[in-house]
Order: sequence, then structure tokens, then C-alpha cells
Amino acid sequence: MDRTEPVTLTNMCMIVKDKKILVLNRNDPNWPGLTFPGGHVEDHESFYDSVVREVKEETNLTIENPRLCGLKQFYDDNDHRYIVFFYTATKFKGQVKASDEGDLTWMTKQELLNTQLAYNFDRDLLVYFDDKIDEHLLDGARDQLF
Repeated sequence: MDRTEPVTLTNMCMIVKDKKILVLNRNDPNWPGLTFPGGHVEDHESFYDSVVREVKEETNLTIENPRLCGLKQFYDDNDHRYIVFFYTATKFKGQVKASDEGDLTWMTKQELLNTQLAYNFDRDLLVYFDDKIDEHLLDGARDQLF
């Protein structure tokens, strides 16, 4: 029995400074709205290296010691597994500079929770903000947190 399957690997990072969170207002027509910076893991790239690279590309910041805090998984339109590794970072170098991905804004947690977010991102935030939750699973009609 083959135990492999097609999978897309991605990441997202919540960057925190002085009780404010860096938020990306995505231009992507497939998933527009407020979210955190991140992107795809390249072939043979470590998850750690990919989140550092993606954050640099989208924010101009070089994050230090990003910490894995959870993940989300779902199946895409081709029935391939799609995994998003959730990271947090509190140390970084550089000055924030927006990219083609969208505008960047520093927000408090409360401001973020009271703003229009990208589709289903409110559920992702539960993984970031609740230490008892480390996985968001979307599978058909199921939308579960573990």
C-alpha cells in the first residue's frame, strides 16, 4: 500500500512587537484580506528556512528564532493535502516595507479580532492565541480545532 500523497507545504508567521502584531492585507484574489505573512516551502527547503525567507520577501524583516505553534490542513480543489505551518516571531531585524503581496499594518490583538479578516482566518487565530489548540483541520463540512 502506497503511503504517499500529493501535498502543498506552506507557512505563516505572526510577528509581535510591543504588544502589536504585523498584519498583511493580501492582494491575492484567491484569498484576499487580513492575515499574516508567509508562503510556500520550496523544494528541499527546511520549514524554518522557508518561513524566514517568506517573511523577508513580504515584509523586509529578517525574523530570528521563529517558533512553530501549530498548523492548519485541508484538501485543495485537486484533493491534494495542503498544510500551513503556523509560526510566531518576536525578534527581527530591519524596517517594515510592503511587497506586491499587500500592505502591512501593526495592530493590537483586539484591533485584529475586530477587523474583517481573510476567509476562515478567525479560526486560524485560535491556534495562535489559545495554548490548548495546535491544529485547525478543514475537511469537507468539518472545521475542527485540536
